[in-house]
Order: sequence, then C-alpha cells, then structure tokens
Amino acid sequence: MTFVTGVCLIIQIKLRIYKSSNPKQIKEYMNRLKSLMIGGLLAAASIAALSQNASAAEVKYQHEHLNRNTVAFNNSKLVREQHARELRERQAREQHARELRERQAREQRARELRERQAREQRARELRERQARLYH
Repeated sequence: MTFVTGVCLIIQIKLRIYKSSNPKQIKEYMNRLKSLMIGGLLAAASIAALSQNASAAEVKYQHEHLNRNTVAFNNSKLVREQHARELRERQAREQHARELRERQAREQRARELRERQAREQRARELRERQARLYH
C-alpha cells in the first residue's frame, strides 16, 4: 500500500465515523484506522531499518576492503574485537531494556490489582451501608 492510498483510506474511515451514529460501527472504524496507522508505522520502521542495514553493510564492505596487507590483517583483528565488544554492549542494553519492560509490566499489573481491590472494597462498603440503611 502506498502512502497516498493509506491516507485516502484514513480519510474515508474518518468520514464514515462522522456519518455513523452507531457506536459499534464507530468502534469498528476506529479499529480499522488504528490498524492502518500501525501498519504504516511498521512499514516506515522496516524501511528505515533496511536502509540503515544496507548503509552499514556498505560501510563495512568499504572498510574491510581498503587494504589487503599486514596492516589490514591487524585492522581486521581490531575490527573483530570492536564488533565483539559492540555485540556484548548491545546484548547488555537489550537485556537491560527487557528487564525494564518486565519490571514495568509487573508494576502495571500490581497497580491494576490494587485499583481493582480498591474498587471492590468501595463496592463492598457501599453494599454494607445500603444493607444497614434498608434493614
């Protein structure tokens, strides 16, 4: 899907939302709109990642094929060590990000549980008050 097609679909969906008075249809149109927006973002991210990888591969190719002598051999050893170091650093960053996401998810679940328990407690107290008033 091209960008123009995506924009046209979004405009059509927005017009249908404005014309529709049925909440169920509005929800369906909003879900379609969200899907289109997310698809567009994913496509843009994929294109950016591919172009970045292509650029990195070109730079790596140029760097590795500059010299074929002893200096190049020593440089390739340094490059391998640098790549290994960068890989370890990237893995550490990814692990840290993964742990952060997991911690945030646990905190979110705990927060939702506390909120649900508070709502249930308030509902219980309200029922008890009403029972005392009417009996």
